[in-house]
Amino acid sequence: MGIHLVKSGDTVCLIAKRYGVLSQSIIEANGLGRSEQLVINQTLFIPLGEKDRMMSPNDIRGSIARNYNLNLKINNRAVPGAPTKLTVQRNTLISVVLFWEPAYDNVQVSGYYILRNNIPIGSTPNRVFVDVFIKIGETYDYKVTSYTSGKIFSGYSNIARVSITTSLGIVYWSKANQYSGYLKGTDVSSYTPELDWNKIKSDEIKYVYVRAGNSVLNKGYTPDFMAQKHTIGIKSAGLPVGFYYIPHWSNLDYDLNKANVEAEKYADHILSLMNKASKSGYGDLLPVLDIEPPLGEIDIGLTGKQIIDWSKVFCDRFKAYTGRTIMIYTNRSFWSDWHVTPEINTLNNLPLWNAEFYEFSNYLKFSHDTPMSFGGWSGWNIWQFSQSAIIGGYTRMDANWCPSLDLITLPAKPINLNGFNSSLGTVNLSWNKNTEIDLKGYNVYKDGVWISTNIKNFITITGLKVGRTYKFQVQALDAFNDVSDLVLISIYISR
Repeated sequence: MGIHLVKSGDTVCLIAKRYGVLSQSIIEANGLGRSEQLVINQTLFIPLGEKDRMMSPNDIRGSIARNYNLNLKINNRAVPGAPTKLTVQRNTLISVVLFWEPAYDNVQVSGYYILRNNIPIGSTPNRVFVDVFIKIGETYDYKVTSYTSGKIFSGYSNIARVSITTSLGIVYWSKANQYSGYLKGTDVSSYTPELDWNKIKSDEIKYVYVRAGNSVLNKGYTPDFMAQKHTIGIKSAGLPVGFYYIPHWSNLDYDLNKANVEAEKYADHILSLMNKASKSGYGDLLPVLDIEPPLGEIDIGLTGKQIIDWSKVFCDRFKAYTGRTIMIYTNRSFWSDWHVTPEINTLNNLPLWNAEFYEFSNYLKFSHDTPMSFGGWSGWNIWQFSQSAIIGGYTRMDANWCPSLDLITLPAKPINLNGFNSSLGTVNLSWNKNTEIDLKGYNVYKDGVWISTNIKNFITITGLKVGRTYKFQVQALDAFNDVSDLVLISIYISR
């Protein structure tokens, strides 16, 4: 039994002629369909020598089963097609993540066996597999075979080779999330050089965060010197932009009053950055407060409760000053280092940007390909999963997943607001339903005063005075208490 690695232009017929065997022998040995397309780097088993040539197709598959400890028994049932396009999606010091495409045939596949250096190492019903039993300095060849519920196995996929070195491997977009429909994003700061944002956009990036600034010990809010250039470039490419701010944590200048001051400076700076890009408002995306220790520091002389208290004052002041909800950026390890428990975390009603990198974490839930919950948050709005992605041809870029832009943008303002004086002192209002996945309801105002938060897209208002004109306003409200612009209608009460 020999092995052939498929090259460009190879067909079963040409390979059979090259080795002096029948095409049917190759088809049977590898579980191929007669019209199946071969894939470059696909491994094929070639029956060689008189003994192999005299073997029946069943004998050939039995030989493969013995060599690779797999059950390839046919039992007179159709053989599934082999998986294709096996690739290494992530290569880090602690894990190799594989992804492949299934064979598109009529045979129902129950799962896949994964082989490393020709030895089975596990199975999965999914198209992604994580190998955590790796060693630095080793080189591994992976391949995958599919099987039916009756344990009838396909041929093998192409081989994916990876070498485990002390250098971090390139982190690709995780297809386990890509196939969920999640949206790609990135974030930049003064550490990021000027970029061609059209190249970034062409790499399927859907949103970008810019560091607006950070605080400096005893100096307070300090703008990021690249924030303006990045913002103008991002908006010129037509991408949504948001901003984040990193306070400097230290007991040397800890002051809750400064949280109010820095929140207002942050808000004013965002307005300025958007204005420089010929836009208005506090960014297209949720503004962010980054809660992490200064680079290289953990012992900052503050308790976890002090950090939470300062952040709560900051977020509350920003909301009162701008009307916008803050999203929290942080990492589970920071919460652990600072002993922040869910009981003292008064920020877990705010949206979360979870920073948990494949390169440095060994506690990801690999089976779900998603970070674990912490701090009392029930989930995340953005997951920053890498600092080593290639985006638009640029290396060492931050990479983020977001399930939907609805989770990081304001709800759209209601449209087609209509109303009429339906009966004595009564007005009926209605408007089109919003489509956001995180919609909570609608705030309704009468002459600038809130009167109701309505789940439905209509409301009846009574107790109005005849002969007066009332101004009614409606705005959409999401699960994180971010609100849309108001829409207005004036109605004269004639009866």
